[in-house]
Order: sequence, then C-alpha cells, then structure tokens
Amino acid sequence: MSIDVGIINYNGGCELTECVRSLVSQTTAVRVFVLDNASSDDSVQLLKNSGLPCTIVPSNANLGYAGACNMLMENMDADIQVLCNMDLEFHPDWAKNIVACFERHPDAGSIASLVMEKSGVVNAVGVLFDADLFAKNEASGLDISEADVREKEVFGCYGAVMSFRKEAAVAAGLMDAGFFLFFEESEWYFRHNLAGYKTIFCPDAKVFHERSMTTVRYSPLKLFYSERNRLRSCIRLLPAGEILKLPFRAVIRYLSMAKGVPGQSGDGKKLSKISICGALAKAWLQAFVRLPAELKTRREYRQKFGEVDAKVMTLLEQYKLN
Repeated sequence: MSIDVGIINYNGGCELTECVRSLVSQTTAVRVFVLDNASSDDSVQLLKNSGLPCTIVPSNANLGYAGACNMLMENMDADIQVLCNMDLEFHPDWAKNIVACFERHPDAGSIASLVMEKSGVVNAVGVLFDADLFAKNEASGLDISEADVREKEVFGCYGAVMSFRKEAAVAAGLMDAGFFLFFEESEWYFRHNLAGYKTIFCPDAKVFHERSMTTVRYSPLKLFYSERNRLRSCIRLLPAGEILKLPFRAVIRYLSMAKGVPGQSGDGKKLSKISICGALAKAWLQAFVRLPAELKTRREYRQKFGEVDAKVMTLLEQYKLN
C-alpha cells in the first residue's frame, strides 16, 4: 500500500526541513511532496540544501490551505494520500501504523493520527461539534494519560495531518479553495461522511505538533476566517430550521466567549474589542454576501449526497460537543 505525503509550506523556516526529514526516515517508505505557498523566507532553499528526497511544487501565489491541498492532490497518485502542516514531526513508525490501521479497517476512508505535543499534551483525537457547527478538537489540551486514546471511529481527521484513501477524496470532491484558511477540513470531512466514508482514530500513528506557525491564537484574522467559513458551511449543510437559529446561538456564544478572551493574542499584540467585533461583523457580512452561491452549493450537495439534512443531524448527535 503506497503512501504520498503532501506538505503545505508557508514560511516554514527550518521546521519544513525537519518535517521532511522525519518523513523520509520512516520505517515504511513514503513519497514526499512540498507545496510552497509563495513563501517569502528561505525555507525552500534550506530544504534543497539538505539534499532530502522530495518533490517541490511551487506556487506563485498564496493559495491558502485549501487551495494548496487541492494542488497537492493533483500531483499525488498513491492509494493512500496525506495532507499536512510543515511544522510537524512524525514518529518513525507513523507510516507503518497508518498502513496497518487501513488494513485492519478496509471500509475506512481515512485514518486520524494522534496529534500531540512532545510534553504529552494532546492536540486532537477527533472533532466534536455544537448544533451551529462550532467545532472543538476532542481531548485538546489534555495530558495523554487523561485522554481517550482508544482506536475508535471519529468524525474526521484533524486538519494538521489528514490521511485518506484516494477514492474517498474523489468521492468527497476537492476542498473549497475559497475558504483559504480554517474550517476547510471540517466541511470536507462532512462530505466524506455524506459519501459514506468513515474515519478511524489510530493512537499508534503519532505526530508531534507545537501548534500553528502560520496563524496566531486569538487573532482577529483567525476569528474572521473560522467564523466566516463556519457560517458558509452551516448554510450548505444544516436544515433550514437550524440555519434560522444561527443569529441567536451566535449572540449566546459570543457573550460566553468574551469572558475568556485574553488581553493579547498569541504573538503578544494587544487585543481590542473593536478589532474582535470588526472581525465578527466582517465574517457575517461576507457569509451573507455569498448567500446565493452557498444556496447553489447546498442544492448541489443534496443532488450528490441525498438526504443531507438527516445525515448531518445524525453526525452532530454522534459527535456532540455538549
């Protein structure tokens, strides 16, 4: 069973080289592809200087995460394909364990890795949702001794590393490049589920991740993209009655979230209420402007996948956040 791994790089510095090094050192061979998303640093040159075997796919413009994933899938042809961040380190037996898990579960479309920090803090086991598609990574922030790390069925893969059969990706279709950043993998994995492909979490497939280098935690930029794309996904996927409840649920959520927002973002910059409110307003405005296009996509999904409303509500009940 062959594996192609596609890495999305944007100003990854030396982290990119170390990520590739951990992949070419696997006990089971993998082919490595690197999509450089118009980086302005020397990350690609550092990788070339290392002499590590990989295929570099350049992009003249920053395609965002979803667009870069699509371009990588166009270049990869293995039975098992992987899309991942550049700031990861793969355990030497990761690929071997991914293949073994696919073999144990021939009906699985994807295998989710155990993504964690080297300290033992878990990044993600699976993904859980509220009724408005607000998503949270299962077991995020827990010590591995406290997390449920049994091999089990989960909603989908954590976006930092997604391992899937080529046939599942074809059935789901390409990611929406217009999402640019955030929620693209969640929307994509709803389509995987709608197409009948399940995901199995494999605790032996370990990947180490110290959180995102590309975006800053609590930043207005992250808030804008995550909210806009969540709202766009709601219009595509939720029953009409649930869509009408979105503004009311948003008010409750924003008031609750406001209590836990720190005084500064992850890069040390001061957070103002004006910038946060502006990011939220912009997200809702852009989602509203795109309403006709999203309704068209909604119709297309129902033609392609059938009883979308019932299937999505079943998924939300199965992977309920609260």
